[in-house]
Amino acid sequence: GIVFDILRNKLYSNKILAICREISCNARDAHREIGTPNRPIEITIPTAKDPNFRVKDYGVGISPERMNNIFIKYAASTKRQDNSQTGGFGIGAKTPFAYVDAFTINVRHNGTLRNYVAVIDETRIGKLCLVSETPTAQPNGTEIVVPVKQEDWRTFDNDIKKVITYW
Repeated sequence: GIVFDILRNKLYSNKILAICREISCNARDAHREIGTPNRPIEITIPTAKDPNFRVKDYGVGISPERMNNIFIKYAASTKRQDNSQTGGFGIGAKTPFAYVDAFTINVRHNGTLRNYVAVIDETRIGKLCLVSETPTAQPNGTEIVVPVKQEDWRTFDNDIKKVITYW
């Protein structure tokens, strides 16, 4: 819990920029992983209609076996052996924890849509909860949904533009 708390609260000087950078780069990497690097990812900026920052990719999706490693365990990475992807330190997918205590992960993988909530529990260690599991005809991929305070909507808008300007 202590290490998780330090990484969550002390690692980023600009938490919102870090979330924008890490989550969008992970989505872009998901497309690289399956050989579609030029396919756009979908980014939704928070608004009154939908006060969430959303990033959606059409990569391989994440199997249930990989979920804890990606979203809960620090230093666990699926990218270390691939020089075409950003990162590899096992930190980026956890950046929403620097801003919120809970965020949503919607995964479409091999005909199943799984909705998870990643939360900081009473032990101060991240926990992943499977909320629902339904069949889907949607293509594989992952969507990260981070709830955003109204006073931060403009910052998310500005920071995501900084991140993707040169893509």
